[in-house]
Amino acid sequence: MDETLDKRRLVEAFAALGALLHSSTQILIGGAGALVLRGELTRATTDCGVLRSQPDMGRLQNDIRAVADRCGLVPGWLNGSAQTYADILPPDYESRLHSLPPFGRLQVMVLHRQDVLVMKLFAGRPRDLADIAVLTPTPTELEFARGELPRLHRIDEARAERMRAFLDGLIHGNG
Repeated sequence: MDETLDKRRLVEAFAALGALLHSSTQILIGGAGALVLRGELTRATTDCGVLRSQPDMGRLQNDIRAVADRCGLVPGWLNGSAQTYADILPPDYESRLHSLPPFGRLQVMVLHRQDVLVMKLFAGRPRDLADIAVLTPTPTELEFARGELPRLHRIDEARAERMRAFLDGLIHGNG
């Protein structure tokens, strides 16, 4: 079982899931999965984080597991773990969503790069910082992220300060 998901495997898995579904379903993908699907990150990911789904993720679990079995994926290849971070998204993120072509009954939306960057900067995990280095954010993207700091500071002061320091390093060429 290959535990990584590159763009090709994600598209195959979504096509298989869309063929299994009995009703129209929409999911919003964030994190590395969104960047891989948009072709902006070439590394594979170990899972694909769903920020929201209609119907909710609980009702999709049997079909998600069936796709995992059929495609040789780990059972949690598509999961709702990212939903706990939805409040980190900028308030206007929906205006930047990108819709992939439908996969049968499955509609997949992905976050815009700058919204994923905000989430990755705020999370600050080593793999997130490595992804940011590969993405080489533009000055406009870095300023956008900086503009989110006051709001993020109210969510988690320590993470927002760490994000501010990291942004300062990137903006001033020390990151």
